[in-house]
Amino acid sequence: MNPRNDFYISYSARKLYLTCPKAYHYRYILKDKTRGDPKNTMFGTIIGRVFEDFYTKKYWSDKDPLKSLMSAIPPIVDDTFDKEGYVRGSDHAYEAGLRDSLSKFVPLGLTTIQKHRFLTPHSQAEVDLTVRYQSDSMDYVIKLGGRADFIHGDDLSNVFILDGKASAYREKYVDSDQLIWYATQYYLRNSVAPKRLGFLFWSFPDDPVAWVAYGSDDMRACVNKTVAVVEKIKANEFEARPSSECNRCSYKALCEEGVKHLASLKVHKQGRIDTDLFDLEVI
Repeated sequence: MNPRNDFYISYSARKLYLTCPKAYHYRYILKDKTRGDPKNTMFGTIIGRVFEDFYTKKYWSDKDPLKSLMSAIPPIVDDTFDKEGYVRGSDHAYEAGLRDSLSKFVPLGLTTIQKHRFLTPHSQAEVDLTVRYQSDSMDYVIKLGGRADFIHGDDLSNVFILDGKASAYREKYVDSDQLIWYATQYYLRNSVAPKRLGFLFWSFPDDPVAWVAYGSDDMRACVNKTVAVVEKIKANEFEARPSSECNRCSYKALCEEGVKHLASLKVHKQGRIDTDLFDLEVI
């Protein structure tokens, strides 16, 4: 029961709906737990949590911050394996590669933080920016949900937001709309927009930051797009939208339209369906 008549939606939920409303229906309406291979994303999850601890547990104030970070890795790996349902020992090569990557990129990540001075009086990690929005024409409230990886700044009126990325393909796995979503949340909460938005690429220490240009029109478009999506969801519009994304969809075996689309691609490509590796976060 929701006495306030709030409609909660996250950025990932909105993105999934825009990609395929039927996939959204499987995940958020039917609560289908089907997911892809967790090995594709666990490196990103783990390194993100390691640097979340750097700020929340104040490892930066330790005598040896790197030692603290490296000590945090094994329990975070174990916890992530448990949460993702990954069976230890099922892929020894993957596990060894994962630990090697963490041993390499965590120290380099600390160097990036120090070099770029990503430690400010108001540095925070995994910041909940969930905020309520309602226009005069709406008889309900939208709760825009989401957590920003990192927020830095001298005070609330002078901040920048960073989103950590662990993909081995850098620019191929970024989505500036996600950062604009965070900026919109921040503005709705604090009546001031972040000064800068950027991606922090853990796997590219030689060129680790990409800044994203945005303005008030982008935030306004973010709100309008979100309202339009929510209206469609409330109207139970969950049609399938077959596309190249079908081959990576967690629900492709359940979706008749997706199965037919993939079959047609196999015919067109002589039995092959190319997968875009740039969408994976495997190191």
